[in-house]
Amino acid sequence: MIDPVFEGTWEDVVRQADRLAGKRVRLVVVESGQDRGAEPTSPCYATATPEERVRAWDEWCSLPRPQAPLLSDYAVSREGIYAPDRD
Repeated sequence: MIDPVFEGTWEDVVRQADRLAGKRVRLVVVESGQDRGAEPTSPCYATATPEERVRAWDEWCSLPRPQAPLLSDYAVSREGIYAPDRD
């Protein structure tokens, strides 16, 4: 199975012709000097099939999460959340 995201020059893509034959593909042309990591013009959910959305969700869920300090017991307690305003 080919990687669902393939990036390269036109010549690189052409070399994959046998593996891509009969498959639906999307080609985004990046002009020289443009940021290769630029976001597509439409969001994934607007154009992706349900299977592509599931795959994107699974990939996002598997990304490592940033390390953040835990909240204190007081911060998540009723008193900490609903404390009266102190002026």
